[in-house]
Amino acid sequence: MLRKVVPALVVVVVLGGFWLFSRTRPMPVDVAMIARGPIRSVVEEEAKTRVRERYVVSAPVAGRLYRTQHDEGDPVEKGELVGEIDPLPLKSRVEEAEAMSRALERRIEGVATRKPKPEELQRAKVVEQRTQEALAISKKLLAEIKVEEADAAKDLERATTLARTRVIEIAELDEAKTRAGRARQRLLAQEVRVKISKLEIAMAKLDRGVIEARLHDFDWQEKEYKEQIAAVQAALAATRADLKRTRIQSPADGVILRVIRESEQVVTAGTPLIEIGDLGDLEVEVEFLSEDVAHMRVGMPAEIFGRALGDQLFAGKVSRIYPSAFTKISSLGVEQQRVVVVVRFDEKDTGLGDQYRIEARVILQSKQDVVLVPEGALFRSRGAWHVFRVDGNEARLTAIETGIRDGRMREVLSGLEPGAGVILHPDDDLEDGAPVEPIK
Repeated sequence: MLRKVVPALVVVVVLGGFWLFSRTRPMPVDVAMIARGPIRSVVEEEAKTRVRERYVVSAPVAGRLYRTQHDEGDPVEKGELVGEIDPLPLKSRVEEAEAMSRALERRIEGVATRKPKPEELQRAKVVEQRTQEALAISKKLLAEIKVEEADAAKDLERATTLARTRVIEIAELDEAKTRAGRARQRLLAQEVRVKISKLEIAMAKLDRGVIEARLHDFDWQEKEYKEQIAAVQAALAATRADLKRTRIQSPADGVILRVIRESEQVVTAGTPLIEIGDLGDLEVEVEFLSEDVAHMRVGMPAEIFGRALGDQLFAGKVSRIYPSAFTKISSLGVEQQRVVVVVRFDEKDTGLGDQYRIEARVILQSKQDVVLVPEGALFRSRGAWHVFRVDGNEARLTAIETGIRDGRMREVLSGLEPGAGVILHPDDDLEDGAPVEPIK
C-alpha cells in the first residue's frame, strides 16, 4: 500500500511545482506605448476613372455614312466636323418638294384666272335688286289698273241699264263699252308684265347663285391647293433640316474616346458613331459597401491613388451618392450590396485617361491630437473593449471606451492615458495580474 502512495505523491508534488513555476515565471510580450496623434476613419475601394460629361454622337438621319477621318485620341473642338452622311438622297428630296410646291402655286394661279371676279357677283346682285324694284312698281301699277277696270265695268253696267230705258243714247253706251274694253286690256297687259318681272327676278337669283357656287368651288379648290402647299413646305423644311444634319459636328471640346463606326456603311437614325469627352474633367466611380455608404455625405474629402498614379496622391470630394444599391458577388462568392459613389478631383491635370483602374479613399472622420491605441491590443470581453495594460511587471485587464478607427489605430475616449504600455496580440491564456516581461 505504501509503495503505491509514495509515487502518487511524488507526481502531485512535481506537477504542483511546475504549475507554481509557470505562474511565477514572467510571460514575454510585445508592448506598445500609448501616445497622442491624428487619426482618420476612412473607407477604401478599387475604383475607375470616367469622363464626367460623355457625349455619344449618333447618326442624326438615316443614310450612307462616309468613312471617318478621325482616330481615337484625336482632339476635337466644338462644332468641328467629325462625320458625314451622303447628302445626295436628301438633296433630291428637297428639289422634288420645291418642284411640287411651285406646281401647286401655278395651279392656284390658274384657279384665280378661271375664278369669277367680285364685280360679276356685285353686278348680279344689282340686277336682282333692280328686277325686284321693277316688280314692286309693276304690282303697284297693276293695283291701280284693277281699280280703273272695276270703275269702267261699273260705268258699262250703268250705261247698259240707262240705254234700255232710253235715258242715254246708244253712242254713250258704245263709248262706255269701249272704255271698259280698254281697261280690261290694260289689266291683262299689266298682269303679263308682273309675271315677266317675277321671271326676271328668278333669272337674276339664278345667275347670282351660279356665280356664288362657282366662287365657292374655286375657293374650296384654292384652299385645298394651299393646304397641299403648306404640307409640302413643312416636309421641305424638315428635309432641309435633315440635309444640314448630314454634316455631323462635335458637341463639345475634348478628345475622341472611341470610334464606334469607322468604315463606310449604311446606318439608321440614332446609330452611335463616336464617343467624345474631356479628359481634363474626370471623376472617379467607386462601388462601396452599402453599410459604409450609410456614413458618407456629399462633400466629404477623399483621396485618389494607385499604381496608375505612381507616388502621386490627388485630393478630391464626394460629389454624388447614388440613391439605389445593387447586388454584387465578391471574388469569394459572397453576396454584397454595393452603392456607386462619385468622387471629383480637386485638380484637372491628373494625367489619367477614361476607365483607368485606381483606388479611392473617402475620409469619413478626421481628428487631431487624440489618444491612440493599436488595433492589435484590443479584444472584446463581457461586451466591451479591453486591453492588457502593463503595470510594473504585471498585466492588468483594463476596459476602455473607443472612438473612430483607421484600421491600424483606434481613438481612446477613456480608460488609458498617454505613456501607458499595452500588450500587443495578448495570448488567450494571459490573465489579469499575470507576470509579464516586455520583449526588448
